[in-house]
Amino acid sequence: MKKAAFLLALVMLLGLLPGCSQAEGEASVQSVSMICGLGSVGLADRFAGIVSPLGETKIKKDDSLSVDTIKVKVGDAVKVGDVLFVYDLSELQRNLEQAQLELEQQQNKLENRESEKADLEKQRDQTSDDNARREYTLQIREANVDILTFKSNISSKKKEIEKVQSNLKNAAVKSEVDGEVQAINESGGTDNNGNALPFMTIVETGGFRVKGYVNENNASALREGTDVIIRSRVSDQTWKGSIETVDWNNPAKQQSYYDSDTSLSSKYPFYVALDTSDGLLLGQHVYIEPDYGQDAEQDASAINLPSYFVNDPDGKPWVWAQSSKGKLEKRDLKLGEYNADTDTYPMLDGLTAEDYIAFPDESLKAGMTCVTYDDATFDPGTNGGVDGGVDGGTNGGVDGGSADIPTDEGGYVDGGQRVDGDDSGVVTMPAVEG
Repeated sequence: MKKAAFLLALVMLLGLLPGCSQAEGEASVQSVSMICGLGSVGLADRFAGIVSPLGETKIKKDDSLSVDTIKVKVGDAVKVGDVLFVYDLSELQRNLEQAQLELEQQQNKLENRESEKADLEKQRDQTSDDNARREYTLQIREANVDILTFKSNISSKKKEIEKVQSNLKNAAVKSEVDGEVQAINESGGTDNNGNALPFMTIVETGGFRVKGYVNENNASALREGTDVIIRSRVSDQTWKGSIETVDWNNPAKQQSYYDSDTSLSSKYPFYVALDTSDGLLLGQHVYIEPDYGQDAEQDASAINLPSYFVNDPDGKPWVWAQSSKGKLEKRDLKLGEYNADTDTYPMLDGLTAEDYIAFPDESLKAGMTCVTYDDATFDPGTNGGVDGGVDGGTNGGVDGGSADIPTDEGGYVDGGQRVDGDDSGVVTMPAVEG
């Protein structure tokens, strides 16, 4: 898939580049340095993310009770056992007294009805008149129904009293986590889905995790347990982690940039458990990408060439390269062991970082004049055909295909990689820096 994606993007790119088109007798060549990570090929999917708390605790208020005192305010740090708010004890005490009174009434009614039933049974046993016996039997049955009702009421009332007594003992609601008070909602209300809002929300502050969104079209790129790299948007700092969970049960909606106004696609939140969160800040925006070993330490001069540039890798490997005279030639290679994770071959001999090579094409012939493009010669944005395709252009033909853009924030391209703006971005195009 990576090879196919790169091929499609590169063919489109080369076809649109003025001065780099493959006219008869000319071949477009690219810097080995730029191709091999000494520049950037950037084939990894990239997602936008935000640093979030490890979790949050939502505390609901008992709607049958009123709050007497709130002991904390938004922004306060709390620890396990700290009192958050206290229910009105006077109201609880009144509820208890009322429940106890009603229980006593039901118990009295039960005793009276059981006594009446006993009298009816005694009178029935003392009479020999069949009609009278049938009448007593009917009254006894009615008494049995009443007795069962009173017993049920008594059982319910006892449970109610137990609940009130428990509330009295726990009138002070305490925090179950170490964290920070994020929100207090005294007015009640519901969210956009009609669910009751929590009375108080506490975010855990024992560490961070990273939250991102994956589009339904590229959901296969992320699975629980997938190792990922977290990249700062403003520096070269990185962090390692793994996908903790993908929440398939709570999709968000986003509108497709290329579809009609009513066409929506789903995106799903996922969470990254970090190996360490040192240097991260709550709310910081970052990039998330699967870890294919692209950040593994290596010699700065090491060349790991993508396999799709190599012809006959299992026989006598070679590439189309630019000669010292600026002409296209077949260059024999000595390869190291193939790396399936990165789809590359280590170059042991035959190429240097300063060389230029061509993407394999049936039209290439030895002796063609080479036309180079790299970080210095490739100037995107000056022609409409590729403006927006590489390094932050805003319009044009090569912009990552029909990737979705959230309606509230437009997407943008970073180093040739398309990222949705609303923390749901995905890379859909191989990068060619410039």
